[in-house]
Amino acid sequence: MAVSKRMIAKDKIKEEKPGEQDKQIIIEKLNETVTNLTSKLETAESKLKSTEDFYTERLNNLNDVLFSVDEEGVFTYINPAIENITGYTIEEVLGTHFTKHVHPDDICGLLEDIDRTVAGEHKPYMFRIVKKDGNISYVHTTSRPIIKDGEFKGINGLMVDIARLKKVEVRLKEERDRAQNYLDIVGVIILVIDTAGNIKLINKKGCEVFGCKECQLISSNWFDLAYSDELKEAWKKDYNNFILGKKPFKPYFEATIQTKNGERIFAWHNRCIKDEDGNITGVLASGNDITERKKAEQALVFAKLISENANRTKSQFLSNISHELRTPLNLIIGYSDLLHEDYVGATTREQKQYLEVIKRSGNRLLLLLNSMIEMSAVEEGNIELKLKEFSVPVIIKDIKHSTMPMAKKKQINLQFNLDDEVKTIKADKNKIKTVLYNLINNAIKFTPECGNINVNIMKEGKLLNVSVEDDGIGIEKENIDQLFHPFSQIDSSLNRKFEGAGLGLSIVKEFVQMHGGKVQVETEIDKGSKFSFIIPISDEEN
Repeated sequence: MAVSKRMIAKDKIKEEKPGEQDKQIIIEKLNETVTNLTSKLETAESKLKSTEDFYTERLNNLNDVLFSVDEEGVFTYINPAIENITGYTIEEVLGTHFTKHVHPDDICGLLEDIDRTVAGEHKPYMFRIVKKDGNISYVHTTSRPIIKDGEFKGINGLMVDIARLKKVEVRLKEERDRAQNYLDIVGVIILVIDTAGNIKLINKKGCEVFGCKECQLISSNWFDLAYSDELKEAWKKDYNNFILGKKPFKPYFEATIQTKNGERIFAWHNRCIKDEDGNITGVLASGNDITERKKAEQALVFAKLISENANRTKSQFLSNISHELRTPLNLIIGYSDLLHEDYVGATTREQKQYLEVIKRSGNRLLLLLNSMIEMSAVEEGNIELKLKEFSVPVIIKDIKHSTMPMAKKKQINLQFNLDDEVKTIKADKNKIKTVLYNLINNAIKFTPECGNINVNIMKEGKLLNVSVEDDGIGIEKENIDQLFHPFSQIDSSLNRKFEGAGLGLSIVKEFVQMHGGKVQVETEIDKGSKFSFIIPISDEEN
């Protein structure tokens, strides 16, 4: 029975055992599977290599440095860009501690930044590196910690060369400092405020005016700082209306502001600041302290009022003195003539000499009085030109008769040279005679005895040119302008040699200018002087 069971089992095994054909099929399937797996593996390896080559190529061509350091701070990976930044090759850097390449003064700060990075704070940091050639450069680094199984294993990071950026930053700082120096050296406030009126920039002068440091003034409100409580709200409203376009921009205005020294008046020159889209972003202003100038202007106005009042008083005085003095002076001169000519009885020789002194002194006083009244009228603009045509030779003859006795008394050779072309002119006859008389009288006064005076009258186109030339004492050039000031004398001492009130030449200048002409002086010490004037003759041919 047992034999039968074993035989049955053998037969069963025999039936289940594959034949040679089946083995071949299995082997072929296995080979096919292996082939497919090998192909897929090769494809995967090819893709992996392509990916690796792709990223390796890009990592190697990066201008920035990718790096890894372990928990000890030793470089475990770095890309070729390290050589462009530091001059060191990959081989020279791998295996070295990162602090070897950091500037000694920046190591402590960098370690603190790394501690914050390890703690999970993602913060970029900047430091200096020491290049292979010993030069210093700047880099900017961002990094993240490497954590595996909850343990810190190192740092991955990216390092960017910012040397060029740093140079630009240094240049910008230099330009900013230079611009700040320019702003600080000027003697006016330079100020920039934004649309809210907050100070964005203020120079040294501005800080001095308010007695504050720049850091205290920046971001503070300009209107709260500069204006009194009664005015600041009105200024804020006015400025806001300008920002909103409700009021026009004021390129210039004057305003009183509060300073450390109290209220001061400033003149403000303003310029509107706009962005690239044309929107207003604030105002640039320069303020100049004009307090003293304003005080001076007020003083001038006050002085003008006083002067005008004095002129009115002077006019009234001259008007009164004209009546009170002219009449008795004319009587003194007139009766002196009568006594001198023996109309009321014979006078002795000695008495005649006294009468001549009285007459001469009276005439001098009358001349002075007339000159003062005339000058006052000129200053007040009360004298008008009475233009009419008259004969020049006739008035020259009159002037010659009035001045020749004075010249003969000093034995001065007085010559009149009249151009034949000069016949008539259209002018104010009396004023022209006054001008000629004053110039000739002045020349006689300052010409020594036996001297020479030449009066030349000639025509130059449509102009009359008159000159009075002497060989007298002359005048210092720095004193020429003083000659034409009323009551001005070169020698102002009480015991001066030459008499006169100093009105003759000032009247000459005024009368010539009233005719549209001008006066000129040529002089040299001890060699004489030449006073000349030109006036228009007439539009008509003479």
